[in-house]
Amino acid sequence: MNLENKKLMEKLVDMATSNGADSCDVIFNTGKSLSMSAQEGELDSYKVSGSKIAGIRIIKDSRVGISYTEAFDEEALADTAKKAIENSKFGEVNEYEKIEHFVEEDLVHKGDLEPIEDEITPQDKIDLCLKLESEVRKKDERVKGVPYNGLSESSTEGHYLNSLGTFAYDYESYVSCYTSSLLKEGDKNSMFYYGTVDKHYKSLDWKKCVEQAYEHSRNWLDASALKTGKYDVIFSIDQFESLFGAFRGMFSGKRAQEKSNPMIEQFGKKIASDRLNVMDMPMYADSFFKSPFDSEGYVRADLGLIENGVFKNMLHNSATSKFFKVENTFRAARGARGPLGVSGTTTVIKEGSDAVETVTSGRYFEVCNMQGLHSGLNFMSGDFSFGASGYLVENGKRIQAVNGVTVAGNFYKMLNNINSLGNEILASSGRSFFAPLVRFEALTVAGN
Repeated sequence: MNLENKKLMEKLVDMATSNGADSCDVIFNTGKSLSMSAQEGELDSYKVSGSKIAGIRIIKDSRVGISYTEAFDEEALADTAKKAIENSKFGEVNEYEKIEHFVEEDLVHKGDLEPIEDEITPQDKIDLCLKLESEVRKKDERVKGVPYNGLSESSTEGHYLNSLGTFAYDYESYVSCYTSSLLKEGDKNSMFYYGTVDKHYKSLDWKKCVEQAYEHSRNWLDASALKTGKYDVIFSIDQFESLFGAFRGMFSGKRAQEKSNPMIEQFGKKIASDRLNVMDMPMYADSFFKSPFDSEGYVRADLGLIENGVFKNMLHNSATSKFFKVENTFRAARGARGPLGVSGTTTVIKEGSDAVETVTSGRYFEVCNMQGLHSGLNFMSGDFSFGASGYLVENGKRIQAVNGVTVAGNFYKMLNNINSLGNEILASSGRSFFAPLVRFEALTVAGN
């Protein structure tokens, strides 16, 4: 932890309060990163970057003002404090948003502190990046390109300080890689992309990226559409994360306050199969990023969002919880440039009681890739429609590679139509989403 950063924050807080702010808090983020990619056996890009930004939120006469700076001399800090106070004059009176949390001891969370920069040499990093292209090309003469590939490392520091003296610090670092495989044969072509993250180069599974990218693109080269009809569907864990994430706003207390959450009227009611339990778990043991405290300095705890199918809790900050007259669930989120919002942490869908043989019995469509998800969904109604690639599976065995189909349904209704729920939890490639195999009944698949 850099104490100079804390001193800058204290100075900004002092400037704001001495200029008339009733209360204030500061978000201060720093980061550095390295990224590179390859094409035709050579480095195509190599970029080293760093960032440093502070954002202040002040409250004066029950109005909120925000300002930020990327310069940290005396004049820049003073100007930032004054701008936040000036901006508050144009805001509406907000009786719910206050800065009133005090913790005497500093809150400090440090992820894996072993530095990643020097784990391997710069040349080793370049060689690894080149392999993300060359190893895919070696797989098959039909590989005509590796259009997307890259290696990156990043470290971030997040700081929070309010005018009451509450201070929180969080440090994380990681390395990631991704690659793709574009196959062509005659007038047919197919492509797939896969990426992964880890805390260290030594455990980064770049070979899995190569294998996954090639395997699916090879299989889908000879894929065909399914006959139009109703199919049970199992999403790969990464695709399930994408679909679930697109509708995660249903848990947002901020969206509910803004009257843009269609599920607020269902709060406290049964909205899903009674076998479904969804948790938000900030310190889940297997998650990649831990998140022990929120952007108001409150310590987080596990939160049951759906319990036995009942909508039990929402993501609240101190303001939204006051608005709804409920307990704060400590899910405040704010960037240096933005207003106070809410955000979840690691999503964990609890395991069910069905063995994998039960979940995968009979015939179903396994969705491994989605196209146009966000353009084809309506958050308010729950309707979705997206292009999909995957496999027709029978009793756990893939019997047909599938592309050129459209999957349609309603997310909110789908939560009630769970055929089976696996008894083993799987992790997404980014280890931010955990769920068992979930088999959904009778989604519409449009093909031939």
